[in-house]
Amino acid sequence: MNLASANSAKSPKASVILNNMTILAIDFMNQAHRARSGFQMGPAPVVFNFFRQFKALVDQFRPTRIYVALEGRPVHRYEAMGEYKANRKVEPDDPRAKELEKFFKQKDVIVDILQKHFPVSVVRHPTCECDDTLANLVMRSSSAVDWVLVSSDTDFIQLLQDHPNLKLYNPVQKKFVEAPEYDYVVWKALRGDATDNIPGVPGIGDKTAEKIALDPVLLKEYVAKSEVEPIFNRNYDLIKFKEWTEEEVAQMTSSAPTKNWDTVKEVFAGYGFNSMLKEGAWEKFTCSFDNLWGE
Repeated sequence: MNLASANSAKSPKASVILNNMTILAIDFMNQAHRARSGFQMGPAPVVFNFFRQFKALVDQFRPTRIYVALEGRPVHRYEAMGEYKANRKVEPDDPRAKELEKFFKQKDVIVDILQKHFPVSVVRHPTCECDDTLANLVMRSSSAVDWVLVSSDTDFIQLLQDHPNLKLYNPVQKKFVEAPEYDYVVWKALRGDATDNIPGVPGIGDKTAEKIALDPVLLKEYVAKSEVEPIFNRNYDLIKFKEWTEEEVAQMTSSAPTKNWDTVKEVFAGYGFNSMLKEGAWEKFTCSFDNLWGE
């Protein structure tokens, strides 16, 4: 790690209206899980909620391009720590298993529709998480291009501290996220991340981690301790986004959709999304996306 980066500047508060060139980046699984709450009628409520929420985001930010990032298998993180995200596994006899099975089937429907018939680039790297994929798209982009990244995943805060052209929008809190004064990766490497099953340094909580992360001298001394160094370094490597090599970039796949609203309408009708298909409502829905086709 680079200890010199321990004191990153705070990100200024963002506005909704951005430059003429604005890329909207969607953390797909984060957004799909958000769609599990809300409307619950019919055979595919997650599909319904997702596309209603997606349209609202497009109307809010009016992007000129959209990336939707899917998950790959994060091989390098599993190699670093076999228990990475082990807390998320659900056994077949778990009461949540049946509901999750329904969710994943609907998730696949959403991905299929997006990949085939929506003016978005659905991207995926086979051996990296969607966080890494979105991070590398931002890293390789011109600093003159505005990005709005939609996710409630706090790991993206590290991008705010390195890329002033990026705004991170939390769709649950419905507000932009501001970066802290301290290096976020250093702070999280110290206190761990229970969400991803990454244990922190024993005895370190939020406030202590903040104090250490804000003081380069204290940080250097603390990390040098034999009982701290291996835990800190492992966590830092697990949390930090790394820029891909050209070979890794070439492994990323991207969709090539074709415009066919009639097919999408048929799918929606089959699920009984009547409120979206009413006269006027459907035209408003498709209009939100039509300018993204570049026609």
